Formats: sequence, C-alpha cells, structure tokens
Amino acid sequence: MRRLIGWITPNRAAQQSQTDWWHRIKMVSLAALGLGLISTGGMLYVDRTRVISELHQLGAEVGLKLRHIQVRGRSHIDKETLLSALDLQLDTPIFSVDLQALHSRVSDIGWVKNVVIERRLPGTIYIILEERMPVALMQNNATHQLIDATGAIIDGADPRDFTHLKVVAGDNAAANAAPILAALRTEPELFSEVWAISFRSERRWDVHLKNGMEIRLPETDPISAWSRLAVIDREKAITNRDLAVIDMRLPKQLIVEPNIPVRGQGSQT
Repeated sequence: MRRLIGWITPNRAAQQSQTDWWHRIKMVSLAALGLGLISTGGMLYVDRTRVISELHQLGAEVGLKLRHIQVRGRSHIDKETLLSALDLQLDTPIFSVDLQALHSRVSDIGWVKNVVIERRLPGTIYIILEERMPVALMQNNATHQLIDATGAIIDGADPRDFTHLKVVAGDNAAANAAPILAALRTEPELFSEVWAISFRSERRWDVHLKNGMEIRLPETDPISAWSRLAVIDREKAITNRDLAVIDMRLPKQLIVEPNIPVRGQGSQT
C-alpha cells in the first residue's frame, strides 16, 4: 500500500530522543499546574479556552509541534482530496489538533470505509486508512456509479477508471450484487464473458454476456444452474451459438431462444 509521505520535510525536532521530549512534556505539565485555578488569595477564575490555548502554545515552544503527517493504506484516494480533508498546517501545536474533527472530515471522503488517527509525540499525526473495495458499476438510467460489496456508492470515484468491472442493474440490485458476483466467479472462463447482470423483480438474476446473449438464472440455487451451464459450454460451446436467450430457470432443463425471428406460434419461454 502506498504512503502519503514525502510532502512534509522532516527536521531535527522529529528526531529527538524519547528521553528528551518526555522531559519537555513534563515541563508542560508543570506549567499547567502553574496555571491552576486556585491561588493563595482564593478562587481565581480563568477562561478555559485561553488556558488551553496557552498550554498548546507552551507545548509548541518546547518542540511539541506538528512536523509530520504519515498515511498508511491510501490507494484510490486522491492526494489533494485527502490534504483538503486533513486541513492541517505544519508547526501547529500538536495538542491543538482536534483528532475527533479530523476523523470526521476524513470519514466523509467517499473512498473511506474506516480510519484510525493517532497523535504520536512529539510531532506526528499518523493515519491508517481502510478504503472501500469496488465490486461493480451500478447503472442508474444513463449513468454509472461505483459500488462496494455492501452496495454503498463510492462518492468521488470516476467510473471511467473501472470499466473492467461488471455492470449491475435493477431495483435493489446494488445491495445484492456481491453474492451473485462471487457465485459467477466460481466459473472463471464463463465469468470472463459477462458484462452485466440484472436483478429481476428483486428475486433473481439475468446474466448478460458480451456477445449479447442473456442467461436467465433461477431464483433458487443460481450457482448450480451457472455451474451446469459452464459444463455444457465446455462440452458444446453453447454460448458461442447464435442464441438470444438461455433459460436455466427450470430444474434440470435448458431452454434456448434463437437470435433470429421464429415464424409461427412458437412456445413462449
């Protein structure tokens, strides 16, 4: 996995020994005690925001400043998109970085499934990303959107970069696509000829091959029907024939429709 590094220049502060910067933290702690709210003359009220700001600045003065941003797990997220979401400035007091707000902003990126953000003293923000795994292109009218295994749309992804993925269509198809795609992959040779799948009445799937042929799978146990078709195809190359439809919906039967108009009152399949 690529790391988003190299766009921040390390300096000596980032290379201080643990003993040195722990000593500095102790200094900040002692300073914090010095800003206590109780004085010898009685209770002294001090604005909390001002005190916190002063402590952050004091920490920065002893070297606790943002020097490095390290990212692990970035693959598809655009660098500029991530930088914009981070909205961090070097030399900011490290304790002034709001990790919760930072987590929220990064989580809003469409590619992000999970993120862990750590403050590593004396001056590093460390980010671990888990990106969404694209599985298919969801067809919505004339447009396509990238979806992950849960059916969630990956906002910000360009579908033109993922034309190798299968297209899914139909009501509620996105949420149900991952299991059927996994089933179809069990027959790699046949799966390589698939370009799209359609969810019919939210019950069963039709598979569309690159040559225009339509495979109608049953609602119950579609994987067995798909495997049976693969066996027949290896023996008789049925998917290379001039057929419009191969209907697998009836158990132990295979009904075909030719790819040319049929004269007379043929049976409807």
